[in-house]
Formats: sequence, structure tokens, C-alpha cells
Amino acid sequence: MRLIIREYLSMLRESEELDALIPDLLLSMDIQPTSKPQRGVRQYGVDLAAIGIDPDDSIEKLFLFVIKQKDIDRNSWDSGPQSVRQTLNEIFDVYLRIMLDKTQCSLPKKIILCTNGDMKQDVLVNWTNYINEKSVLGQIELDFWGGDNLSSLVQKYLLDEFLFPSSVQKHMRKTLAFLDLVEYDLSHFYELIDEVLFDDALKNEKKKIKALRCLHLCLNLIFHWTNECNNLKHAFHAGERLILRLWDWIKQKEHFDDGNIFTEFYKINATRMKINKKYLQKIMSHCMVRDGLSGYASEEIEYPLRTFEQIGIIASIGLDYVFANDSIDLEKENLHLIKEACIAANALEGLITNNKSSNVPVFDSHINDITIALLLLYRTRKHNVMLKWIDKLLLYIVRGYRLRNRFPLLSDSYDDLIDMELKNEEIKLETSTLLPMLLEWSVVLDSRGLYEWAREEILEFFGEVDLQIWFPDDVTEEYLYLKNALYVSGSMLTSIQLPKSFEEYKVQILHEFDHEEKPHSFSFISNYFPIIGVIAFRHLRTPVFPFYWRQPISLN
Repeated sequence: MRLIIREYLSMLRESEELDALIPDLLLSMDIQPTSKPQRGVRQYGVDLAAIGIDPDDSIEKLFLFVIKQKDIDRNSWDSGPQSVRQTLNEIFDVYLRIMLDKTQCSLPKKIILCTNGDMKQDVLVNWTNYINEKSVLGQIELDFWGGDNLSSLVQKYLLDEFLFPSSVQKHMRKTLAFLDLVEYDLSHFYELIDEVLFDDALKNEKKKIKALRCLHLCLNLIFHWTNECNNLKHAFHAGERLILRLWDWIKQKEHFDDGNIFTEFYKINATRMKINKKYLQKIMSHCMVRDGLSGYASEEIEYPLRTFEQIGIIASIGLDYVFANDSIDLEKENLHLIKEACIAANALEGLITNNKSSNVPVFDSHINDITIALLLLYRTRKHNVMLKWIDKLLLYIVRGYRLRNRFPLLSDSYDDLIDMELKNEEIKLETSTLLPMLLEWSVVLDSRGLYEWAREEILEFFGEVDLQIWFPDDVTEEYLYLKNALYVSGSMLTSIQLPKSFEEYKVQILHEFDHEEKPHSFSFISNYFPIIGVIAFRHLRTPVFPFYWRQPISLN
């Protein structure tokens, strides 16, 4: 495991990544940071200051860290104002003279040069001479933490065998070993999450915080490994599962008022969003060219599956920014969040426009991905794109049934799909949630023409299909973060009728919305984190709550 961590540390190419790891490591060592790295602020050589007991001699000290990237060689040792030697000199010339309070002045000082690389032999003599020159017995000492030291400390204090069973490290090793396989299901990482979070040993605050930092480290390991092997989708899925299970744990343990727990939660969520942004950057170019996803799947079966998967992924990434902006005072909109949401919406529009497979849902549950996508397009004001896409979706569904006897399967079984495509089995028209959920968007968009045309087509070709919409109930949240809650909770509105009048249909939906149970009691709604619901809808396939798309109707 130490070799794995060592390699991970060497991948931290951005200074902010190493800067973020060191404070967590120190906290796990019971060394309390008093200042953290800041960009654009003069720090007189010190990137991070901390006070605590030195594990080497059990003496309380003031730790002053100089954090550098990569190896320390002759060039980085003394070749300008940002070199190691100049930085250390500034600590002695300025920081130690004017930046310490009375408590810090009385403590022994330990200056640590920290890097994720090594110290090259051609500079070892310079470093040794510098130590001999600047060290003051009992008052000032200097030390070097390179990649090997850091990996040992990370393994000892963040993956503590006394806190976590050895199986946790085994799960992580297996996860990393399979990450280069496209079809890997991340089962080992999912087991690791539950083993760490729901361990009976997590009984005090310190152990809980340490557990969250361990999981954060594991997610970062996956992120950097998948980035190296060019398969970021695994990191995306890992981030989704971790945030869902973590939210479930917070809910079960009633930690919503625990600021320390939520500090760690937000750090993990920030890494998840960083993964998402990287994933979107990677797939963006494929969205902007004709049939850009066709090279990753066969035409008949895999192409539509991959397309709707990417539709759901891109849409959920965009809604992350939309809902984050919603949590801000409306008079102080975050332009950065709005910009990122629009970038995702543009990628989504490009994917839909350039891939005909986006018009051919093969599973009824693809309405999840479609609904999430429509939510993003609606919130970024791409109403014309929505109308054209809904029109094409309904047109292709009708055409597929008339010409090929194909209709979105109620089952999510890949084997059933193969049987239908290859054996040309006759489709059974029984029920559909896709059609009525799709049709309700005509009311959201206030499009009488879309409703009247779609209603006529549905009644002519799918008159015998039972139109249904699923609603959550008061036990749905117990299952939402672990499985598809459709099969163990909720209620289904069946035999939905489509009145001839658009106005009557709108009144019918508003009446249902007024009387349906709103999910305000759900923890992610009451705590203003609705993206958790979207992640569950996409990742575990629980149907999207009607509240998400019906609320705009009530506000029109």
C-alpha cells in the first residue's frame, strides 16, 4: 500500500493538491495547523504553520512547512527568489523575527521542507551544510519530508490499521488494480465505503473525522489513477457512490448540525465536483462533432445505451452548478457557477444535436436521464432545444414502433434488449412512465401544440399502454442512497388519462401537484442539497421525483 500511496503522491502535479493533503495529515497526527497555504498572499517563506507534539521525540513544537513540488535538485535549490534556499532564508530573516506571537516564540521550532518528490544527490551536501549552519540545539531544527516519508506518514496516520481493518487496504488495492478495465463495477470500492462508514468502532468525533479523511484520500487515489489510465468515468461513479453513502451516514447518525463533519463532507464533495469538471472537459470535444460517441459503441445496441448514459452524466454535472447557485442569495448570483452550468448545457445540447441515438431510448428508465437533461436545459433557458428534442423523442418512439415494432423496454435487462434486437421478438405494449413524464414537459414549456400533437400520436399508437408515474413516500429515503427505491417504496399513479384540452391537462397536473406529498421532509431538500436526489436518480435509477419538474409549473 505504501508504494501505491508513493506513486499517488508523485501524481500531485498541482501545488494546491499537495497543499490540501498536508493539513489533513497533520490533523491526523494531532498537530494543529494555525495557518494554511494561500495564493497571492506573502507568507515570508512559510506555506503552513502548525503546533503539536513531534512524534519523533514527544516534544511540543511549532512546525513551519515549506511545500515544494517534485524533486529538489540544484536548480530548485538556489536559482531565484522562489528557490528552496531563498525561501528558507526568508523564514530566518523575517518570519521568525516578526511573525510569531508569545506562545510560538517560547516553543522549539521545526522547519520542514516538504515535497512529493526526492532530494537529488547533487544537492544533499548543500542541504546538510544548511542544516548544520542554521540548526540551534533545542530551539531550531530542520527536516526533510520527501515522497517516501510522506507515503509512510499517510499510511500510518490516514490508513491506521488500528482504526480500519486490513481489508480496507485490500479493497483499495483491488480497486486500483482493476481501474484500467472499462467494465469494472467498482464493487471493491463500494464495499470499502460501507466498511469504513458503518464500522461500530466509529464512536467518537476524532475517529469519524479520520474515517472521512481516509475515504477522501481513497477517492483522490481513484481520481488520479483513472486520470492516468484515461478512464475518468470510474472516478465519476466512485464520487457519486461515496457522496450518496456519506449523506446516508450523516442522516443515520444525525450529524447535520456537526460543523466538523460537514467540513470534511464539503471537502469530499469539492473533489467530486473537480472530478466531474475534468470528465466534462474530456468528453466535451466528442459532443461537438457528428456521431461523436459512435466510436465507443456498436450501432444497434450499445450506441443508444452509451448516449443516454452520457446525457445523464453531463446533465447531473450541470445541475450540480445550478443547485449550488440556488443556495446563494439571489441578489448575489455566482457568475462562475452559472458559467459552468452553461458550459455543461452547451455540451449536452451538442451531444443531443449530433447523435441521433439521443432520440431513441431503448429502456423506459431512460426517462431518468432525459428528465435530468431537460431540467438542466430548462434552468439554462434552452427552451427551443427542449421542444425540438421532445418532439424528436416522441417521433422516433412512434416511428420505431410502426416500422420495427420497437418500444422502450419496461425491463432494464440487457439480455431482454439483446433478445428483442437479435431474435426480433414481438414487443408487448403494457406500461410506460416515459410517455406521460415526457408529455408533462409540454405544460412546463407551456406548449399547446406539442401536447396536442403528442396526445394524438399516443392515443393512436399506444392507446392500450397504461401510462404511469411513480411518487415517493415517507419510507423512500431509507432506500434511496443504496438501491432503486422504486421496488421497495412509493406509490404508482396508473391509468393516466390525457384530456383533449391543453388547459384541462394543465389544471389536472396542477391539481395533482397541490395534493401530492412534497418531499420537503427528505433530508437533502430540507438541508438545501437537492443534487443528492439527482445523483440517486442517475446512479441508482430511482425514478425522478415529479416534484423536480412539476415545481416550475406551479411557479409559472
